[in-house]
Amino acid sequence: MNRFNLRLPGWDGTPLAVDVRLPDALYGPVPTVVTRTPYGRNRHLVEGTGWARRGFAYVVQDVRGRYDSDGVWECYRNERGDGAALADWICAQEWSDGRLIGYGGSYSGYTAWALAVERPEAVAAVVSMGPSMALHRTKFEDGVLRLAEHAAWWLERADGRTSRDGLTALLLGADPGALAHLPVIGLPDRIGANLPGWADVVLDGPHHQPKEEITERELAALPVPGLHIGGWYDLLVEETLLHWRIVGSTLTPRPPQRLVIGPWGHDLAFTGRTRYGDRDHGPHSLLDLGALQVAWLRDCLDGTARAEEQILPIGGTNWLPWPQNTTTLVLYGHPDRSLHPGQPEATLGGFVHDPGDPYPSLAPGADRKALDERSDVLRFATPSLPDPLTFTAAEVHLEVTAPVEDVDWIVRLTEHTADGRVFELARGRAGGSGRLVLSPVAATLLAGSRLRLEISGSDFPRLALVLGTGADRYTTTATASVRQHVHAARLVLETS
Repeated sequence: MNRFNLRLPGWDGTPLAVDVRLPDALYGPVPTVVTRTPYGRNRHLVEGTGWARRGFAYVVQDVRGRYDSDGVWECYRNERGDGAALADWICAQEWSDGRLIGYGGSYSGYTAWALAVERPEAVAAVVSMGPSMALHRTKFEDGVLRLAEHAAWWLERADGRTSRDGLTALLLGADPGALAHLPVIGLPDRIGANLPGWADVVLDGPHHQPKEEITERELAALPVPGLHIGGWYDLLVEETLLHWRIVGSTLTPRPPQRLVIGPWGHDLAFTGRTRYGDRDHGPHSLLDLGALQVAWLRDCLDGTARAEEQILPIGGTNWLPWPQNTTTLVLYGHPDRSLHPGQPEATLGGFVHDPGDPYPSLAPGADRKALDERSDVLRFATPSLPDPLTFTAAEVHLEVTAPVEDVDWIVRLTEHTADGRVFELARGRAGGSGRLVLSPVAATLLAGSRLRLEISGSDFPRLALVLGTGADRYTTTATASVRQHVHAARLVLETS
């Protein structure tokens, strides 16, 4: 009953490649799980077989211009119309009962929501896993280019018909200093890659709104249940939480939205590993997400699904409801580098940001202990905690100055464990004084750990380097060291 390499027309007639997998025992029309992907539909062979075994049809399509589909791929273009054309074709098939499930993660998360927005009457539910919703939202953080991510994704995924897995590691292995190349928009020339779209994304910036962006207004009015799955280490966890909060929020009754977030990266719990980086989160961090998805979808299809939220904090052992009932804990940085509730009476100090030796990034989950030897950072730490501490949100209020306007204030919340390791919990970037909400987080620190607040002038190469001259960081090459001053730093935690 399976059909492979079908050629179905997109919204304008462009032939797009599709595979269909149907249950072996097909006694009547069935609901259909739909994935539209730029990463090659063959990657979903096992996944599709699994859905068919559970009584669902599974349809996977290469998006326009990728792999076996005709046309030219332009990121986040044509997905609405092509998704709608596929939905109409599926609903017209005799094996389809007319109910679709938009299914996918990362870019396929976007195509799943595009399908739902364009054909809400046909989409019975969406399973959304770390959705990548637009270039300006994925490639920038707090207004600054995610340099390492943009370089890796564009090298391996964009400006081509197929993916080039592993190319980034090969190029950086041959030229370890490539990401430090200036100007940033000239990086493709440095590595000898033909990437015509690279500079456009950089220059369009974080406020560019593409024509086909899915708006919050559209999501708020969407009458579709959603299962939102994310990981605290995933750079797209903020999108997961945003969709959980917004989808269907203007409707009464609101369609049920379910949230699941664990101590995972972009691949979630599908890796089968409990360790992320240098930190092991134990067997309780593993969920059978496949079984969870099937059970929830069946509830959606029979009308019994309900809103439910569950999260596992970093360092925690118990899955918790979300949001938690919380109390506010306020801690202040002090000139002696302590972090405690009393307000300081003096300025806190400063550091020198040197673009030639920037404060470095480490991968999420990595032990950051080796960076304690650096002096271009201010660190404020609590005493060893007498009891466990769980918090589910963090923000920092800064009073800072620098001799040039364009500087970065990288704020990072870390845990110094009792055995001497240091792990990042949350982070954020500010351009000056004010309130900074750190990245989404839920974390449990055990007794004996210390909580640390760190402030530096760069997070390179995760974020594009600020040059210290006040000139544009993407198109200029001159650099200068800058002394940055921190006058006050107040940390506000929501604890449970």
